[in-house]
Amino acid sequence: MPKRYRAGVIGCTGRGGYGHSLDTVYLDMDEIDLVAVADEDPVGLEEAGRRLGVEKRYTDYRDMLRKEWFDIVSICSRWPERHLEMVLEVAKAGACIFLEKPMARTLAEADAMIEACEKAGVMMGIAHQGRMQPAVLLARRFIADGAIGDVLSVQMRGKEDRRGGGEDLMVLGTHMFDTLRFLLGRNPAWVFASVTMTDGRPVVREDAVQGPEELGWIAGDRIHALYGFGNGVTATFETRRNQQAGPHRFGLWIYGSKGILTVHNSSQQVRIYESPVWHPDADIPVRNITEEAARLVDDANPVPSFALYGNRAIVRDVLQAREDGRRPVNSGYDGRWAMEMIHGVYTSHLQGVRIPLPLAQREHPLKEV
Repeated sequence: MPKRYRAGVIGCTGRGGYGHSLDTVYLDMDEIDLVAVADEDPVGLEEAGRRLGVEKRYTDYRDMLRKEWFDIVSICSRWPERHLEMVLEVAKAGACIFLEKPMARTLAEADAMIEACEKAGVMMGIAHQGRMQPAVLLARRFIADGAIGDVLSVQMRGKEDRRGGGEDLMVLGTHMFDTLRFLLGRNPAWVFASVTMTDGRPVVREDAVQGPEELGWIAGDRIHALYGFGNGVTATFETRRNQQAGPHRFGLWIYGSKGILTVHNSSQQVRIYESPVWHPDADIPVRNITEEAARLVDDANPVPSFALYGNRAIVRDVLQAREDGRRPVNSGYDGRWAMEMIHGVYTSHLQGVRIPLPLAQREHPLKEV
């Protein structure tokens, strides 16, 4: 008889809500019973209970964890301030964790989460859905097989809307950095960065502000970061506030000796331009990796959204990883590496030098003593 699992949901109405489908992920997953939901907001709790079809509803998630038992719990809030306390409590209860991004506000918080999960013997997955998409999985294999030749360099951009700069780095950079690390199959060794205000003035610590949505400290309207990945491979990330919106502004370009691989539309659209140099007037073949991946996927039960597809893949892998005694494909360690790349930007800018990764300083660099 196939094994069944028990799931719970922690939401935070008014403080990040239920994330990007981290609550509804369990619906229509035949192997999982959604047992209970917790939300301190009574109205939000009732709405969530109806939406999820759950009768057991708690205004205190700790009470839920004491009275129920779970194989996995979604910590859904997009706002990261309470992520640490919730992860510690869920791990102590012995359940695996599916955590919304950004993982944490500081590396010290991320360290504490990973330590708690290791001590409890539970697994944690982060809601970086990009690496779980079929097109990205196929693209990683193609890169390893030399479809674009030797990787030379990478360019990444944030959405660069009203959140451009520090907020863009934290909210959307985390997705870019995770997808890039997954595609390259390696971690950056160093970062060198510049952070400025709109008028070009270099940011100082006094410019730091508490970001919206409980993000912690952020700073700057313009960010340009250069990362080193070894063997001469470099990657840049750039974000500027209030740029003209466009469907392909948020994405990454991997330049190889034989071709260019692009990732856009929240990692759903992946292409290979079969030339090492882009010529707008040249008749160069373009491989649609998304279409190739779709032909390899069982679409008998299509999933209605990008986020939901990735979330289901994360949940299943986290549960299987615990069974297998291995690290999940999308783990807390990966979430922490995204934070290393984010905080490395501020560390490098403030010190004016290239900084090795991972960082020695685990507290927030904008408030380092």
